Amino acid sequence: MQHAPNALAAVALTALATVHGLASAAETTAPDPVARSYRFLVTPRDHGGVLYTATAGALSGRRLPLSFVDDARYWGERVCRFPAGDCAAQLRYNPGDYRVSPDDNAAGDLLTERVNMHSGTNLYDAATWQIAVVLGAPAGLANDAYALASNQNLLLKAGHHGNASEASEGMLRALTHGDTFVYNGQRIRDPAAAYAFRMIPRSWLSPDPLLEAGTDGRYDALIKTSGLPHDNPAYRPGLASWTDYKPVTGENVWAFLLGPLHAARLHYPGARLPFSEPAIRNALPLLGTFAAMQSALGGVYYAPAGTVQNQGKELVDPYFVSVENNFSLYAGLQLLDDTLATTLLHDATLASADRKRIALVQQQLQVLLHGGTHASGKHTAGLQEFLRRNAWKDGSFVQGGRANAPDAAAPWVPTAGPRAVDVVTWGIATLGADTLDSWYGAGSAFRAWQDMKTWGAYGKGRQLLGVGFSDIDGNGIDANGEYRAGIISSEWTAGAITAVREMISHYASLDPRDPAAVQARDWLAQLRPDEQGMLEGLDGLRLDRVPGAGFVEILAAGNQPYLYANRRALVPFGWYANPLPSTCATAWRVMLARNFNPLAIRKASP
Repeated sequence: MQHAPNALAAVALTALATVHGLASAAETTAPDPVARSYRFLVTPRDHGGVLYTATAGALSGRRLPLSFVDDARYWGERVCRFPAGDCAAQLRYNPGDYRVSPDDNAAGDLLTERVNMHSGTNLYDAATWQIAVVLGAPAGLANDAYALASNQNLLLKAGHHGNASEASEGMLRALTHGDTFVYNGQRIRDPAAAYAFRMIPRSWLSPDPLLEAGTDGRYDALIKTSGLPHDNPAYRPGLASWTDYKPVTGENVWAFLLGPLHAARLHYPGARLPFSEPAIRNALPLLGTFAAMQSALGGVYYAPAGTVQNQGKELVDPYFVSVENNFSLYAGLQLLDDTLATTLLHDATLASADRKRIALVQQQLQVLLHGGTHASGKHTAGLQEFLRRNAWKDGSFVQGGRANAPDAAAPWVPTAGPRAVDVVTWGIATLGADTLDSWYGAGSAFRAWQDMKTWGAYGKGRQLLGVGFSDIDGNGIDANGEYRAGIISSEWTAGAITAVREMISHYASLDPRDPAAVQARDWLAQLRPDEQGMLEGLDGLRLDRVPGAGFVEILAAGNQPYLYANRRALVPFGWYANPLPSTCATAWRVMLARNFNPLAIRKASP
């Protein structure tokens, strides 16, 4: 298959939805409140969507997602405050490493951010996109949707940029070099087993959106480029070398487990995947890497040694464990385990060697999840034990901490702050209120949610409208019992809605004889308005409902993506939130419309 998708004939070969294909079909079937949002996900960027066309190697002609849609006006007028010089930056060519990099200052940092946002795809964003593309596909076009979603699997397998000038395998993987990218003492040189970098660009040399066509040269004077080689046409003024090489556990979980496996299980009846399916095959080599990164306590480390932090030039602590990453991994490993069990049970064509391999993988999964001794000889308590014994503190989940660090006074040293909203919401969405209440006492999930609202919720007056990122966003509840309105994140609000729905489902199903059933009625009376209020707040971030948001091309195309946040703000975990049309925010809205929890453990086998 050379194009995606190739079954929509001549019209669809141009896009899988310009104003034709999947998107228009979505609007000719039964009324769908997110049909126009779905269209954003399956439409090329030049037609008001988020896709680009790859040109390199086996990827040539295939559509792939970007994380955001931005434009020069957003950066120039709203962020740089043109004609002020806030964005004035100098790019310099270094003949020693062939890189074109901005000067090390605030303007240079902002240029790097613009380049990343304009030409990059975060692995997590692409994984949510895979799920939403298949989940929201109009009737009769499921095969075409799955073909499109599967392009991301091919990208990861190919291991190079979509528009790479030289399609070299391993370009996107964090292979061990010296002391860089060492996986908890293990050196990995097989590209299939190495973590992928969390952000994937279209190409190594990426444009600054301020200088793109259509700006009439308005911002050209802000960006200077010096020293370019005259004998290489690939180097042009305004292009910068890609700099985001950060292999992170959480993004790899979504890229190799949650995104492709959910998409495949939605596509194959009864989640009966053939063992040859790339969604399975791409995942298997990573299991040994997750095992290598697992601590004795059971938590899996955030990133290999030698990884640069999200901001600045300091390196990540190789003993740091992100609890949110571990919730994703717990869900992803459970999903793979159930998928393999279903395949083993129903695929009569499996060769004996494949059956033996599945059996070995299942043993590996059991150690990762529930503890034991890995093939390397390392012992671990397992992910579940870590989440139960170490991730929970004082009635809620901690953001993270240091596990089994040789210089620490204790095996587990939790991080004091800042507190993270998503660790609470994803913890509930992953484990479920039933598990949390069985571990920590009836109502524990509900009380953790209520506590989070006091410091992380966004609203107006006494109405909850969503959540932000942390306890230092200007959100929470004031002394009068009213919500503050600091920053609202559409993606994190969608995760919160998912968590609330999980609680509603559990507490509404309690046996009347359960001692908690009476209290549960009060909990439900608070949770249901929370769900509705956040849905209202989330839909307030839909592009066509945000006055002055811009992006007239998207609106003219009739698409309705969701903005990532209501305003630009520095997130304390290392990135800027921007009010830009977002792939993951829009994908989460499609999942909510289908009542789909990507972190849930949904058993498919009998």
